[in-house]
Amino acid sequence: MKQNILAVGAHPDDIELGCGGTIAKHLELGDNVYLIIMTNGENGSHVKDRSECLKSLERMGVKGENVIFGNFPDGNIRDNMETVSFIESLIKKFNITKVYTHNLNDRHQDHRNCSNAVSSAARSIHEILFFEGPSTRVSFEPHYFIEISERHLKKKIDSLRVYKTQLAKNDILNLEWVKNLARVNGMKCNSKYSEAFEINHILRKGKNV
Repeated sequence: MKQNILAVGAHPDDIELGCGGTIAKHLELGDNVYLIIMTNGENGSHVKDRSECLKSLERMGVKGENVIFGNFPDGNIRDNMETVSFIESLIKKFNITKVYTHNLNDRHQDHRNCSNAVSSAARSIHEILFFEGPSTRVSFEPHYFIEISERHLKKKIDSLRVYKTQLAKNDILNLEWVKNLARVNGMKCNSKYSEAFEINHILRKGKNV
């Protein structure tokens, strides 16, 4: 059965960094994938026309019409009714069944507030998983791993290569780190490459356990 997947990131490139391999795997399996990018990343030197972000996601295989920009102010995402209602309306619109977003324990305030807002907006969804990124605190302790293939990892890295503005800064977007992290997470669960997640909740209903 196809799933309706939602990934929510605070800025352009957050989703690719956090769960790009998993998104590539969902797309390969035929799942419907929707992305919400809460800000345009204007404080992080992202291009104003969103071209890097859209090209990156197109390279991954995400349909342009399935990418929604929230246009919230970069650096000032709030965990409030406006933010929660915006995310919740899209969850209902697309009949979402599984959600990925930032880990709550993150050094960036936008990531923390995005995570909190998603937890509230997706409270009725059966699965919410938190991904890690360069600003996730070292206390990140995953108990859920998704194996990705070399092909999925290549798609993730190829999509991130599009962000020339971020690669030029060389402080957050580090492709060698991305590949090494996939290897380390793979070693933790007896696979070559994996992406790791903390669990907000997973509900098994009815006869499923």
